[in-house]
Amino acid sequence: MTDHNAAFSPARWLPAPKPGVWTKELLRSDGDSFTLLRLGRGAGWELTGGADDRILVLEGDLDDGERRGRGAYRPASGVKVSSEGGCLALVLSGTRLGAPADDVFSPEGWQESSTGVWFRLLLDVTFDEGFDERVVGLSYFEPGSTAPRHPHRTAHRFLFLDGEADDELVFPDGTRQVFQRRRGDFVDYPHPVEHQSFSRTGCLILFLHEPVR
Repeated sequence: MTDHNAAFSPARWLPAPKPGVWTKELLRSDGDSFTLLRLGRGAGWELTGGADDRILVLEGDLDDGERRGRGAYRPASGVKVSSEGGCLALVLSGTRLGAPADDVFSPEGWQESSTGVWFRLLLDVTFDEGFDERVVGLSYFEPGSTAPRHPHRTAHRFLFLDGEADDELVFPDGTRQVFQRRRGDFVDYPHPVEHQSFSRTGCLILFLHEPVR
Protein backbone atom coordinates (compact mmCIF):
# COMPACT_ATOMS: atom_id res chain seq x y z
CA MET A 1 0.00 0.00 0.00
CA THR A 2 1.47 3.34 -1.07
CA ASP A 3 0.93 5.97 1.59
CA HIS A 4 2.14 9.58 1.58
CA ASN A 5 1.32 11.69 4.62
CA ALA A 6 1.25 15.49 4.43
CA ALA A 7 2.12 15.55 0.73
CA PHE A 8 1.48 19.31 0.57
CA SER A 9 4.11 20.01 3.24
CA PRO A 10 7.48 21.61 2.33
CA ALA A 11 9.32 18.28 2.74
CA ARG A 12 10.65 15.97 -0.01
CA TRP A 13 10.14 18.16 -3.05
CA LEU A 14 12.55 17.79 -5.98
CA PRO A 15 13.71 21.00 -7.69
CA ALA A 16 13.26 21.13 -11.46
CA PRO A 17 16.01 22.51 -13.74
CA LYS A 18 14.22 25.86 -13.84
CA PRO A 19 14.21 28.10 -10.73
CA GLY A 20 11.02 28.27 -8.73
CA VAL A 21 9.66 24.89 -9.91
CA TRP A 22 9.38 21.76 -7.74
CA THR A 23 7.76 18.36 -8.16
CA LYS A 24 6.75 15.55 -5.81
CA GLU A 25 5.79 12.15 -7.23
CA LEU A 26 3.06 10.42 -5.22
CA LEU A 27 2.53 7.37 -7.44
CA ARG A 28 3.86 5.87 -10.64
CA SER A 29 2.46 2.62 -12.00
CA ASP A 30 1.79 1.02 -15.37
CA GLY A 31 -1.53 2.82 -15.65
CA ASP A 32 -1.20 6.06 -13.73
CA SER A 33 1.02 8.64 -12.15
CA PHE A 34 0.13 11.31 -9.60
CA THR A 35 2.65 14.16 -9.35
CA LEU A 36 2.39 17.40 -7.42
CA LEU A 37 3.72 20.53 -9.12
CA ARG A 38 4.59 23.68 -7.21
CA LEU A 39 5.36 26.92 -9.06
CA GLY A 40 6.82 29.90 -7.25
CA ARG A 41 5.89 33.49 -8.06
CA GLY A 42 6.56 34.18 -11.73
CA ALA A 43 7.87 30.65 -12.42
CA GLY A 44 7.01 28.63 -15.51
CA TRP A 45 7.28 25.06 -16.75
CA GLU A 46 6.45 22.98 -19.84
CA LEU A 47 4.28 19.93 -19.21
CA THR A 48 4.97 16.74 -21.15
CA GLY A 49 3.13 13.44 -21.27
CA GLY A 50 0.18 11.73 -22.91
CA ALA A 51 -2.69 13.38 -24.72
CA ASP A 52 -5.14 12.38 -21.97
CA ASP A 53 -3.13 13.83 -19.07
CA ARG A 54 -4.71 16.49 -16.86
CA ILE A 55 -3.57 19.15 -14.39
CA LEU A 56 -5.79 20.18 -11.47
CA VAL A 57 -5.14 23.53 -9.78
CA LEU A 58 -5.30 23.06 -6.00
CA GLU A 59 -4.10 26.46 -4.79
CA GLY A 60 -3.20 29.79 -6.36
CA ASP A 61 -3.28 30.73 -10.04
CA LEU A 62 -2.08 28.95 -13.16
CA ASP A 63 -1.69 30.43 -16.64
CA ASP A 64 -1.80 28.08 -19.65
CA GLY A 65 -2.70 30.86 -22.11
CA GLU A 66 -5.51 31.95 -19.81
CA ARG A 67 -5.29 32.65 -16.10
CA ARG A 68 -7.03 29.90 -14.15
CA GLY A 69 -7.82 29.51 -10.46
CA ARG A 70 -8.45 26.73 -7.96
CA GLY A 71 -10.50 23.90 -9.41
CA ALA A 72 -9.40 24.34 -13.04
CA TYR A 73 -8.93 20.92 -14.67
CA ARG A 74 -6.99 21.30 -17.88
CA PRO A 75 -4.97 19.32 -20.49
CA ALA A 76 -1.38 18.66 -19.39
CA SER A 77 0.47 17.59 -22.51
CA GLY A 78 2.77 19.96 -24.39
CA VAL A 79 1.42 22.93 -22.45
CA LYS A 80 3.54 25.75 -21.06
CA VAL A 81 2.26 26.87 -17.66
CA SER A 82 3.27 29.74 -15.41
CA SER A 83 2.03 31.40 -12.25
CA GLU A 84 2.06 35.07 -11.35
CA GLY A 85 1.41 34.53 -7.66
CA GLY A 86 2.49 30.90 -7.20
CA CYS A 87 0.42 27.74 -7.27
CA LEU A 88 0.10 24.12 -6.21
CA ALA A 89 -1.28 21.69 -8.79
CA LEU A 90 -1.70 17.95 -9.33
CA VAL A 91 -0.65 16.39 -12.63
CA LEU A 92 -2.53 13.17 -13.46
CA SER A 93 -1.17 10.83 -16.14
CA GLY A 94 -3.15 7.95 -17.57
CA THR A 95 -6.26 7.30 -19.63
CA ARG A 96 -9.92 8.15 -19.17
CA LEU A 97 -9.29 11.09 -16.85
CA GLY A 98 -12.26 13.09 -18.02
CA ALA A 99 -12.90 16.27 -19.97
CA PRO A 100 -11.33 19.62 -19.09
CA ALA A 101 -13.37 21.87 -16.82
CA ASP A 102 -13.13 25.42 -15.53
CA ASP A 103 -13.96 24.57 -11.90
CA VAL A 104 -14.52 21.00 -10.69
CA PHE A 105 -15.25 22.27 -7.17
CA SER A 106 -18.31 24.25 -8.29
CA PRO A 107 -21.79 23.07 -7.13
CA GLU A 108 -22.56 21.62 -10.55
CA GLY A 109 -22.81 17.86 -11.09
CA TRP A 110 -22.70 16.54 -7.50
CA GLN A 111 -24.79 13.52 -6.46
CA GLU A 112 -25.55 12.25 -2.97
CA SER A 113 -24.38 8.64 -2.51
CA SER A 114 -25.39 8.33 1.16
CA THR A 115 -26.57 10.75 3.82
CA GLY A 116 -24.16 13.69 3.80
CA VAL A 117 -21.74 12.07 1.33
CA TRP A 118 -21.57 13.52 -2.18
CA PHE A 119 -19.59 12.66 -5.29
CA ARG A 120 -18.88 14.22 -8.66
CA LEU A 121 -17.37 12.22 -11.51
CA LEU A 122 -14.83 13.91 -13.75
CA LEU A 123 -15.34 11.18 -16.34
CA ASP A 124 -18.67 10.72 -18.12
CA VAL A 125 -19.56 7.12 -17.22
CA THR A 126 -22.48 5.25 -15.71
CA PHE A 127 -21.31 4.74 -12.14
CA ASP A 128 -22.75 1.51 -10.71
CA GLU A 129 -22.47 -0.04 -7.28
CA GLY A 130 -19.90 -2.55 -8.48
CA PHE A 131 -17.11 0.04 -8.28
CA ASP A 132 -15.30 -2.12 -10.85
CA GLU A 133 -14.65 0.31 -13.71
CA ARG A 134 -11.97 2.94 -14.24
CA VAL A 135 -13.33 6.19 -12.93
CA VAL A 136 -11.97 9.44 -11.51
CA GLY A 137 -13.94 11.87 -9.40
CA LEU A 138 -14.36 13.87 -6.22
CA SER A 139 -16.04 12.90 -2.97
CA TYR A 140 -17.26 15.36 -0.34
CA PHE A 141 -18.23 14.44 3.24
CA GLU A 142 -20.37 16.79 5.27
CA PRO A 143 -19.27 17.07 8.94
CA GLY A 144 -20.42 13.98 10.85
CA SER A 145 -21.14 11.88 7.75
CA THR A 146 -20.18 8.28 7.01
CA ALA A 147 -19.60 6.25 3.86
CA PRO A 148 -20.81 2.73 4.84
CA ARG A 149 -18.52 -0.26 4.46
CA HIS A 150 -18.12 -1.23 0.82
CA PRO A 151 -15.75 -3.33 -1.31
CA HIS A 152 -13.68 -2.30 -4.30
CA ARG A 153 -12.93 -4.67 -7.15
CA THR A 154 -10.29 -2.15 -8.20
CA ALA A 155 -7.19 -0.54 -6.81
CA HIS A 156 -8.44 2.56 -4.98
CA ARG A 157 -6.32 5.71 -5.06
CA PHE A 158 -7.24 8.91 -3.29
CA LEU A 159 -5.77 12.26 -2.29
CA PHE A 160 -7.25 14.23 0.60
CA LEU A 161 -7.67 17.79 -0.66
CA ASP A 162 -9.27 19.23 2.48
CA GLY A 163 -10.47 18.23 5.94
CA GLU A 164 -9.91 14.90 7.68
CA ALA A 165 -11.53 11.51 8.19
CA ASP A 166 -11.11 8.13 9.88
CA ASP A 167 -10.84 5.31 7.35
CA GLU A 168 -11.36 1.73 8.57
CA LEU A 169 -9.91 -1.00 6.37
CA VAL A 170 -11.06 -4.62 6.43
CA PHE A 171 -8.36 -6.92 5.06
CA PRO A 172 -9.09 -10.28 3.35
CA ASP A 173 -8.14 -12.20 6.52
CA GLY A 174 -10.75 -10.24 8.50
CA THR A 175 -8.37 -8.00 10.41
CA ARG A 176 -9.27 -4.32 10.69
CA GLN A 177 -7.21 -1.18 10.97
CA VAL A 178 -8.28 2.45 11.33
CA PHE A 179 -6.22 5.18 9.67
CA GLN A 180 -6.61 8.88 10.35
CA ARG A 181 -6.49 10.79 7.08
CA ARG A 182 -6.11 14.53 6.65
CA ARG A 183 -5.40 17.18 4.04
CA GLY A 184 -2.43 16.20 1.89
CA ASP A 185 -2.56 12.45 2.53
CA PHE A 186 -2.32 10.22 -0.55
CA VAL A 187 -3.27 6.53 -0.37
CA ASP A 188 -3.19 3.68 -2.88
CA TYR A 189 -5.24 0.75 -1.57
CA PRO A 190 -4.56 -2.49 -3.45
CA HIS A 191 -7.22 -5.00 -4.50
CA PRO A 192 -9.05 -6.52 -2.70
CA VAL A 193 -10.01 -4.18 0.11
CA GLU A 194 -13.14 -3.11 1.95
CA HIS A 195 -13.38 0.10 3.91
CA GLN A 196 -15.69 2.62 5.52
CA SER A 197 -14.99 6.26 6.23
CA PHE A 198 -16.24 8.73 8.84
CA SER A 199 -15.51 12.45 8.92
CA ARG A 200 -16.15 14.58 12.00
CA THR A 201 -15.00 17.78 10.33
CA GLY A 202 -15.98 17.15 6.71
CA CYS A 203 -13.51 16.46 3.91
CA LEU A 204 -12.94 16.64 0.16
CA ILE A 205 -11.22 13.76 -1.66
CA LEU A 206 -10.00 13.14 -5.20
CA PHE A 207 -10.32 9.44 -6.06
CA LEU A 208 -9.43 7.11 -8.92
CA HIS A 209 -10.46 3.48 -9.30
CA GLU A 210 -8.08 1.36 -11.40
CA PRO A 211 -9.47 -2.03 -12.53
CA VAL A 212 -7.30 -5.02 -11.68
CA ARG A 213 -5.94 -6.65 -14.81
